[in-house]
Order: sequence, then C-alpha cells, then structure tokens
Amino acid sequence: MKLLEPEKNESIKQNIYRNLKYNIMSLTLKPGEKISESELQKLFNASKSPIREALAKLKEENLIDVIPQKGTFISKINLKLVESTLFIRKVVENEVLFLAKTSKKDKLEFIKNLDKNFLEMKSIISICKKTENLLNLFDLDKEFHKIIFNFIDKAEVWDIISSSSTHYERFRVLETPELNNILFILEQHQRIIDLLKGTNEDNISSIRDLHVKNFTNSFENLVQKYPDYFLK
Repeated sequence: MKLLEPEKNESIKQNIYRNLKYNIMSLTLKPGEKISESELQKLFNASKSPIREALAKLKEENLIDVIPQKGTFISKINLKLVESTLFIRKVVENEVLFLAKTSKKDKLEFIKNLDKNFLEMKSIISICKKTENLLNLFDLDKEFHKIIFNFIDKAEVWDIISSSSTHYERFRVLETPELNNILFILEQHQRIIDLLKGTNEDNISSIRDLHVKNFTNSFENLVQKYPDYFLK
C-alpha cells in the first residue's frame, strides 16, 4: 500500500482515511481484497479507535464491506452503481455543455484552461505505462469536466456527482490503461473543446452518446478480464 505524505494539521484519523481511500480508488487495494485492523494499526502506528473510525467512513461511502465472522473487505465494483452514475452524468452534462456553449460570459480564459488541460493529457500519454502516470491522466480527465462546471457556476453540482461516484471512478481507473480508452478520452475532449469554441457541428447529445457507447464496450471487456473485481 502506498502511503501519502501527511497534510498540515491532519489528524491521525483523517490521515488513515485519506490513505485508505487513495489506495482503494487507485486500485492499489483491489476490489474484494481482505484488510486487517491489526495490520493497519501496525502500518499507521495507531490505536484501534482511529482505524475503526476511518473504516466506518469508508463503509458509508460503499468502499468497504464488513462481513460478520469473515472480516473486512474492499468492496467489489457494483456495476448497477456505475450505470446509475453514468446515467446521471449523461443527463447533467448535456445541460452543462449546453449552458457553457450558450453562455454570454467571456470564454477566453475558460477555453485557455481547457486547452491547457488537453495538452497536459497529451504530454503524459507517451509515458502512461506507469500507474502514477495513469492516475495523473485520470485526474486530468476529472479536472477537465470540473473546469466546465465551474465556468457555469455549478461547482457544487460537480462536487455532489464526484462524492457519489466512487464505484464509477474505480471503474474508470480500471479502464483507463487500455490504449483505445486513452485515445477516446482525448478525442472526446477535443470534440468538446471544438464544440465550445464553435468550430465544429457536433451536437451535445452525439458527444455524450459516444461516451455511453465506449462505456458499454469497456463494460463487457473489463467484466471478462477482471471477473473477481465485480459484484455478481
């Protein structure tokens, strides 16, 4: 398990929670993997109390399962939750892209930020074999969408979607290493930028429908490739 540097004024409980969540979301701790409270106590040099408080919070977020007489496990990816998040994002982001495209606000800085994000994504593709680079790519993908939500003053909506997307985000981390998916992310982002610049004739629904189609293909491939990672 990778341990992150402590943050300023961070309590031991917060540090344990942040480390565990990072390792769960990055799939360093695999779906279905058993974790031990006693081993976590040794790892973090902590008592039972902050360990159990951190685990309780992760349980609330559906990231761990506590099974009586068996132990504590990293939750398997629930494809029903993944599909639900995809549905919410499809509906919400259609409206978000429409509001961004038709906004009368000055788009110069907004487009500049999207272009910068896009170039950063392109720059790490050639070295994306390493896990950390893949996670950076995934973070840039999320940041791209966050920029658009912020532009139309819907940052809180993005936060709500993100906080309820833990299973969807783990699925995305799992699918991102596939070359076709990396190239698809770039293609989709380029089309969104062109749409917002007014330099292409794509409609918003066609861009989102392309994303759903790609997800469906990934869905089938990944379930076959990693059957033990998914909730039956």
